[in-house]
Formats: sequence, structure tokens, C-alpha cells
Amino acid sequence: MARVSRPVPDLPPLSFERTVPRRYVHRQSVSEVFLTDCVPLPEPDRFVLAAQWPRLHGFYRARGGRYDTMLLAETLRQTAIYLGHTRYRVPLPNRFVMQHLQVSAMPDALEVGVAAADVIVEVAVSRHAYRGDALAAFRVDLRFRCGGQQVGAATGDAAIFPPAAYARARWGDRGPRTVGAPRCPDPVRSGLVGHLDDAHVVLGPQRARDEWELRVDTAHPVLFDHPCDHIPGMLLFEAIRQAARARLGLPDAHLASLGATFHRFAELDERTTIRLDAVDDGALSVTGSIRQGGVAVVRGTAALAPTAVSACAGS
Repeated sequence: MARVSRPVPDLPPLSFERTVPRRYVHRQSVSEVFLTDCVPLPEPDRFVLAAQWPRLHGFYRARGGRYDTMLLAETLRQTAIYLGHTRYRVPLPNRFVMQHLQVSAMPDALEVGVAAADVIVEVAVSRHAYRGDALAAFRVDLRFRCGGQQVGAATGDAAIFPPAAYARARWGDRGPRTVGAPRCPDPVRSGLVGHLDDAHVVLGPQRARDEWELRVDTAHPVLFDHPCDHIPGMLLFEAIRQAARARLGLPDAHLASLGATFHRFAELDERTTIRLDAVDDGALSVTGSIRQGGVAVVRGTAALAPTAVSACAGS
């Protein structure tokens, strides 16, 4: 018999029995699919989704008995793509380009319980833009519940391109170019950024105060779950998090919030640096930019929460 969520007032029950088809969240590995169900609500453009977070993830690992806030970010990414394909008739070949992401969490409410966390995600879709009859851009606002209480929120803005339009946006009128070998210098010490394995470190050598070269390892099984012609947004998101941990000297700190605006595609084969432009030690926050050729391709902020008291058991 399928397991369903505990009831939440005014929300329908949800199934956590199996994942949604991987093609609807642009994942190659089934184990990296977190969504399990989706039910529309009576109000237009309102949905409730189910997601399950594993107690042990190879990359977004729990620490101090609490889930990694980056799981909220990946769930946001999957939710936007899933809703686009299944509720707004976006054809599967079309490409989603995230232009802005913002995630905030309550780390003290993300306790890893005795079973995988059954997460309820309330979603509102807005700011629809159309190209003819086809959805071309939209915003998603998410609220996450775990064990009956809210544990975080997120917002994402996405643009959608049919294959030909994506090719023009990606490469210009000259068409695709041959992408060279990715730049993957030696990592900083893994303990500096809160990882146990050098393979998970995205910061390379420190070239100046508050500036590191980025490592782009296309063999990484999570950040490059499937082939990509540019540096994935989740890698750039992770770079901001790791730079904050390294600069503030808090490798095991949890993320309280993380946000990024993506100004253009980040090339796999160009030298990429992340530079922190502002650091507030009191607030444990940083503001930085990821740069290629002297131009900021991403600007983002991160705030850390080094201590927290667990309060929410997984469903």
C-alpha cells in the first residue's frame, strides 16, 4: 500500500511511494530525483508537491544531524522543470535556464530522523511570459514543510527556450563552437570547505585575498549528472557556499540563505574565478561574484548559521 504524507491543513494527501519520471526533472540518475508526487490546488497556478530527501546523500551530505540546505535548492530546480513540462505543456526538448535563485532555510528545523524526510512543497507560479502560445518564462515560489512544520522557502525565475532559440541564445548567430577541455585545477583542502573528499571541492587555488579559481570537474556524478554545454548553476551555487565557508573559517556551518543572479552562461573551458566583494563577519554573510574574462557571470550572497538546535524529525 502506498505511503502518504501526514495531513496538513487545507492540503491534499501526497504519495512518497516512487519518484516522478526522471525526464521531467532533467536528471539521468534516478537516485538524484527527489520529487515523488504533484497535486494541483483549487487556486490557479497553485500546486503541492512531495519530495523525499535521503538521510545519506553522497554530495549534499547531512552534518550535525541536519539536512543540507542545498537540498532545498535542488528541489527548487526540479520543481520548476517538472511543473513546466507537466502542467504548462513545455515540450521535453526545450531548455530551462534559471536566471535567479534564492533559498532560505531554518537549519534548526532540518533534523535527520529515523527515515528519509518526506517533504511537502507548496508552490505558487507567477510572472508567466509567453512566446506565442508557448510558455517562455515564469517564477516559482516554494515553501517547504517537514514533519508538519515549515523548514524553508525558495524562489526561482526561469526562462524556457525551444532548441533553435536556445542555440541562438547560447551561441549567437555564429552557431555552436567547439568547447575545449574544462579547467579543473587542484582543489583547496577539502576540510576548508566542509567536505570529506577532494572530488567534491569546487574551489581551486587562492589567487588573491578573497579570490579563488573555480574547479570544473565534468566527471562529478551529481553536479554533472548529465552532459552540459556550460557550467551548471548548482555548481556555481555551491562555489558561493564553499567560498563563504572558507573565508569565514566555518567549514561545518549550515547555510541560512543563498541567492544568485545568473547574468550569462559560464563557459566550461574558460578560467573562472569567484571573488568575495563584501564580507560581514558579524552576520556571517558574504557577497561575491563569479567571473570569466573580467566579467561577472554570476552575482550571489550567502549567509551561514554555524549552530542550531534540531527541532523537526523527518516524516
